[in-house]
Amino acid sequence: MFQYTYQIQKEDINHGNHVGNERTLVFFKKAREAWLAEKNYSELSIGEGCGIIQKSACIEYRKQIFLQDTIDVNIIKIELEKLFFIFFYQIYNQKGELCVEGNTKMLAYDYKNQKVRKIPNHFLKRIEEYGMES
Repeated sequence: MFQYTYQIQKEDINHGNHVGNERTLVFFKKAREAWLAEKNYSELSIGEGCGIIQKSACIEYRKQIFLQDTIDVNIIKIELEKLFFIFFYQIYNQKGELCVEGNTKMLAYDYKNQKVRKIPNHFLKRIEEYGMES
């Protein structure tokens, strides 16, 4: 499991005085970018001229998150499908309470030519290794 820790800032808060729903995707992105960086990748470079692009997302809220809360955004697994891979996340507050669960379906993407590509083999191996580490 990979963990990214973040302290909630003013810009994360909506008119209801809790984290806005759109910010959850930002937290998922920050965790994903940190995981990629740890593996010497980025969202624009996973090898063979490819980056990654988000195809879809699913989010389920369990508890509100508030200003100054510290959260742990966990990547709990990555599943491989034919042309895409799915990051699964859980967000916990500092009390250890599950606040959010969700996933993002990602594709390998050639930004230069603006088209979906096959997932590079080296990156596939990294995802498979991550599954063994979890």
